[in-house]
Amino acid sequence: MKRIFALFLSALLALALAGCGGETTSASVAAPTAAPPASEQSESASQSEAARTWTEEEVLELYEAGREETWEMVDCVTFSDQASGLVGAVLFRNGDARTAGVAFLGADGFCRMGGTDAQLADEPEFEYLGDGEVSFKVKGEDGKVRSHTMSITIEGNNVTFKSVDK
Repeated sequence: MKRIFALFLSALLALALAGCGGETTSASVAAPTAAPPASEQSESASQSEAARTWTEEEVLELYEAGREETWEMVDCVTFSDQASGLVGAVLFRNGDARTAGVAFLGADGFCRMGGTDAQLADEPEFEYLGDGEVSFKVKGEDGKVRSHTMSITIEGNNVTFKSVDK
């Protein structure tokens, strides 16, 4: 019995020594960290997309993806509004040419539209004023040209438009 035990112990020792090749390798593995929730990841991605400089062509691509067939693009402005994730706006004329609208475009690919029941002036002078507000010129029923502002407010899932003639 002692012989079997000694043989077994010798074989075990031989296997242990054969497994050691004399090389030592060390690997350091970083401790796993918890990833932020998916909502935070998409919000972070959306914020980084909004922070970059968007070209007019990119904003128009977003508009084209969400536009209706009867909308005729009139003008486009690009801007970076990190608070709302907006990257540009497109002024468009409805097919009936008596109404106009603004498509506010987000880095998330969404197109949020607001409209006015007024005809665009021949030279609408579309511009971004800041804080989600644009201005453009419209013709009144009396034919007089006046300034019009439209603003968008995005709070979570709530989107509100405000449209005012001046």
